[in-house]
Amino acid sequence: MNQEVIRDFLNLPGIVGIALLSGQSQPVFYSHDPAFSQGQPELLSQGILQVVETIPSEYETLEFRFAKNQITLHRLSRNFIILVIKDESRLDGKFMGAFQSLRSWIEQDPKVAIEQFQTLPTAPLPTLKDLIEAFNQLNQFTTRYLGVAVITNYLKLSRPAVEWMEQFQVNRSGQIVLIGESSELGQAVSVQEHEWFRHWAAQFIRRCSQAVRDYAALVEQNALTDTQKALLLP
Repeated sequence: MNQEVIRDFLNLPGIVGIALLSGQSQPVFYSHDPAFSQGQPELLSQGILQVVETIPSEYETLEFRFAKNQITLHRLSRNFIILVIKDESRLDGKFMGAFQSLRSWIEQDPKVAIEQFQTLPTAPLPTLKDLIEAFNQLNQFTTRYLGVAVITNYLKLSRPAVEWMEQFQVNRSGQIVLIGESSELGQAVSVQEHEWFRHWAAQFIRRCSQAVRDYAALVEQNALTDTQKALLLP
């Protein structure tokens, strides 16, 4: 089953990434969350490793926070550690069973496990189309609670005041559209451009939360797919 075990675990709600640490070997880190993998994964993993180095070897399991992430250390042996990076607010009942399956598979042959992790494809960069579709899904969901005119106004007020964002307009239906060549929709965005979009979504959610009780929780639970959450939500 090999990579299927890894993918089943990584596809669970709330799993941000995973790292394997083996003695003096180079750590193996993987995340299919665009928001995490596009940031500065090398710097982040280095920071996590610095924390791990301070943890006494007798600790077999330990949880700690790093940046916005909850991290659980699982020590399989003195020289082999699994780090699970997660968003606990999104975990469900399948987590423990999936982790035990992953752990059992890794313990059978850690060397093979590391090799399998190293061959996993990295997360693709999101495109403008991905971001616009995810945001418009959020906007459509919001029509359950607010009128289109209010949504349109909140979107306009929330959009970051940077020149690059001016190419995105809000139509009368409360949907975001790209002003320009449609061929540009397939272009991958940069890390900075992605952050602007995420900031736009965060500010929009903040404004809606002032008008709709528990709006942020409703968005988290019902508005978006896990992939869309990774694209837009903090």
